[in-house]
Amino acid sequence: MRKDKGFTLVEMMVVIAIMAILSAIAVPNYYSYAAGMKLRSASRDLYSTLQKTRMNAIRQHTRWAVEFTSSTYRVLNCGPDNVCGGSGTTDNINYTATSISAYSGVSITSLPGTVEFYPDGTSNGGTLSFGNSRGNSSQVVVSVSGRIKSS
Repeated sequence: MRKDKGFTLVEMMVVIAIMAILSAIAVPNYYSYAAGMKLRSASRDLYSTLQKTRMNAIRQHTRWAVEFTSSTYRVLNCGPDNVCGGSGTTDNINYTATSISAYSGVSITSLPGTVEFYPDGTSNGGTLSFGNSRGNSSQVVVSVSGRIKSS
């Protein structure tokens, strides 16, 4: 009696069909997962930037601010005059700028303009919202007490 080794064509076709079905199920879920991760990453990075800015204001006993535009945010040391916006801002020092385009598919859907942190750790407050192409959103809220919350 002869024993054949290997797989038949039908067995190979069944395995390929099963792999195709599993791939069709997994790929959309992966894209949704990746979009959510980019949104959470943008939110966490902003949360971290706001925490560092608040700590700098407390440590250096000066005002610090995070200034927002529709596509970027930047950290400012408001200088000895403690003026963060308007006239008298010539002594502001721009520390870091972050572009939202670094998080592909994520956009700023609402922005507070400028969030200032005072030497005692309090803030003028503000809410920034991020959104992605899948319709998900995330918010970073700064209360007037200086507490920063991400949701």
